[in-house]
Amino acid sequence: MPFGLLNGPFCFSKFMATLLQGCEKYCVPYLDDAAIFSDTWEKHMEHLDKILEKIAGAKLKIKPIKCKFAQDCVKYFGHKVGGGCKTPAEAKIQAVLDFPAPWFKPEIRKILGMIAYCSRYIENYATLLEPLTCALKGKTRKESITWTSEMKEALRTVKQRLTEKPVLYAQNFEKEFIVQTTRQIWELGWFWSKERTARNIRYYT
Repeated sequence: MPFGLLNGPFCFSKFMATLLQGCEKYCVPYLDDAAIFSDTWEKHMEHLDKILEKIAGAKLKIKPIKCKFAQDCVKYFGHKVGGGCKTPAEAKIQAVLDFPAPWFKPEIRKILGMIAYCSRYIENYATLLEPLTCALKGKTRKESITWTSEMKEALRTVKQRLTEKPVLYAQNFEKEFIVQTTRQIWELGWFWSKERTARNIRYYT
């Protein structure tokens, strides 16, 4: 398929989903990437064989240099995933840490978008960033803002949370879950935790 076609990504994604049909329990395709995950080494070899058979059956080719096999941890969709847990990829965290103090509304929207990608790792996400989101009020989308101490503290706190390398754990539906909710002026949130421990699954807000 040529590059640059308007419907190219959609068509190729549909093709990959059709090609890997029946492998959904251990393979997640995204465009020309496919993540294969297994509980044991034996299962992983079995899953890998099935995927390679499907690829060969469709007369497709893969470049070994672009593949990684039998990895304990992989980077996928901006997250490091492995060992039953995931954390934000270092590049995502560093991009937030390196972002300077915003002075215009477009810059605030940009940093909020970058942080939003990691929002599932941050407790009380909406409340923490309230000073920044409030600065976007008004009809003018590109006007300058007054950088306040509240905004500075909000951004500093979020950056600190991310540097602590937050971890989220995979669900195990055979065990008990605990859902804790919170409601504040700026936020209605909850997080899902694993058993009666601090092994958090996800924060929602």
